[in-house]
Amino acid sequence: MRAINYTRWVITELFFTMSVFSAVLFGTYALSIRLDNHLTNTNLSILSGVFFVVFAISQVCAGVLINKISPKLLLSSSAFVSALGALLFAHTTVFELLVVARIMLGLGLGCTFVGVLYVVQTNFSDHQFAFFSSLSQSIANIFAGMLALFAGKALSQYSYTYVFDILAVMFIICTIGLSILLPHKTRTASDSDLQQPVISRIWSILSKRNFWLASFYFTGLFGSILTFADLYNVTYEMKVFGVPHDTAIMMNGLVPIGVATGGIIAGFLVSRYQNNRLTAICFSLITLIFLCLIMYIRWPNRSFGFEMAFLFNFLYGVGCGGAMLAFQEIQLLFKEFSIRPLANSLVLTFAYLFNGMIIQPLTGYIIGETRVVHYFNQSSPYSRWLYDTSIHNEWHKFNSGLLIIVLIIVISFVSSIFFTKKKSS
Repeated sequence: MRAINYTRWVITELFFTMSVFSAVLFGTYALSIRLDNHLTNTNLSILSGVFFVVFAISQVCAGVLINKISPKLLLSSSAFVSALGALLFAHTTVFELLVVARIMLGLGLGCTFVGVLYVVQTNFSDHQFAFFSSLSQSIANIFAGMLALFAGKALSQYSYTYVFDILAVMFIICTIGLSILLPHKTRTASDSDLQQPVISRIWSILSKRNFWLASFYFTGLFGSILTFADLYNVTYEMKVFGVPHDTAIMMNGLVPIGVATGGIIAGFLVSRYQNNRLTAICFSLITLIFLCLIMYIRWPNRSFGFEMAFLFNFLYGVGCGGAMLAFQEIQLLFKEFSIRPLANSLVLTFAYLFNGMIIQPLTGYIIGETRVVHYFNQSSPYSRWLYDTSIHNEWHKFNSGLLIIVLIIVISFVSSIFFTKKKSS
């Protein structure tokens, strides 16, 4: 019985990891996708934004449905829909069909995080839940980072269509594995919990001040990954600082590795020192500092600058790893075990909707509409240490939009100041 529990977790974790790969690969090939399909920056932001909106909505639906229908049916059918979405995305150049493909991917992948937490909860004991849930998140981020870091040159040599075909095959493998290994029916809540109206449970969550603090904190840190690292960082490094494509991919690959590292460190610090507030403040401040160093300072020597940029991307990821402290705040806020998964789901939904509907489209619009003076386009980025708003080059073009990311991280930092100080014993 113990072996089947681990096997179920492994196949569900594979599905979750592939969903993270999907986001990383979209960011990696963002420039290629835009050029090959003759898209604008606004079109590219729409493709990214619509995915996360659908992803967020399907995530809440999965949280409700997974206790009502067969987890085998829910997760395996979601993996199959994801495979179809990846295939369509790889083999169409029509913008409307690209949107449909992103919707299918959002529908299919929305249950991955909910699914892996559900499998951990139903296949392992209570005292193992925290370890396996954090391990699941770290594994996905580490493998995604390794994909970009060590496969940078290989990825740059292949078309995005080829890579998304491989992704579709992996989703088919997940479909088969999930349909074989997962049980038909498992419930973790009592019948009385399931009969309680969903609206009343949602209202009890939304009425708590610290729920919103946790939501804004997570939205800022995790949202900066969704918009900056997953969507713009590779293109930003290439166009603004002249970084080669494969180097930019490897540089961006350090962000998810940093996220995984930061998540483990943050969890250890909270467990060791029993202070969620101070830990959250430190990690949001680290994120803010190193994103500003990435965006607003150019190092004088290109070789030395590349080394510093690698370090800064990693440390920026470490800071973003503290986003998981939002869920620690939820644990401290709600003592009822049955309400915590729904509260976590709502935090995730708020973050994805806010980023998909507001942050990403607004960032893409500002970048797309900001004019570049061609006289400054090539020479200026390499002649100044500090970012200068008076010079309208590519640096100015991107930073005008990415300023939104800096502002939401500031909001995260302010939110963390009002977190619960002590961890409950």
